[in-house]
Amino acid sequence: MQAPQEDHFSVHIRIVGDWTSALSKACGAEEPEFQDAWKMPQIAVDGPFGTASEDIFRYQVGVLVGAGIGVTPFASVLKYIWYQYCNPDITLKLKKVYFYWICPDTLSFEWFADLLQSLENQMLERGMGDFLSYNIYLTRGWDANQAKNIILHEEENSDVITGLQQKTHYGRPHWDQIFSNIAQSHTGVSVGVFFCGPKGLSSTLHHMCNQHSSSDPRGVHFHYNKENF
Repeated sequence: MQAPQEDHFSVHIRIVGDWTSALSKACGAEEPEFQDAWKMPQIAVDGPFGTASEDIFRYQVGVLVGAGIGVTPFASVLKYIWYQYCNPDITLKLKKVYFYWICPDTLSFEWFADLLQSLENQMLERGMGDFLSYNIYLTRGWDANQAKNIILHEEENSDVITGLQQKTHYGRPHWDQIFSNIAQSHTGVSVGVFFCGPKGLSSTLHHMCNQHSSSDPRGVHFHYNKENF
């Protein structure tokens, strides 16, 4: 994942079987010390390829929805938005971003939560904490002991699982209520909705965009965009 302003890109691969285990070993992940580049295997990369998410800057309000591994493209998108927002020479039309991450298990938190933590800290330092609103939904993957631990730490300032200020939601999003709230908060605005994930949820979000768009040309309008991942 990479933003255009960065001089590097990173690849995040979960070890789940023989092939990914062998790849991890070949890349020196099991070595106790940092490995020199010449010792690493050579990797060829195709790209870059443009995506629908690049159109987010055409809207005043952006809604990003990533489900499961579909969250990956939004790592680059969120970083790109932030770099653009911090550039004093650029005046953005985009004023508000909502990010929704539907996660099947806690293992997926490991790498993406670090990015959100970094963005959260930078925005708070600049007094721009309201620019990005993010909501994480854990749909499964917790047991009784974890549930008790979550309840015990409910009053703490940071989330017990992610360490972020925004608390994790348990279960699936109520999209009808979410779109209704966004529509009420941004009357008369064009809202870009960007999704990457399974086909079933894509159909739901597309329907929500149509349902909550105003028939009045002066009202709020949701424009649906999807990634193929």
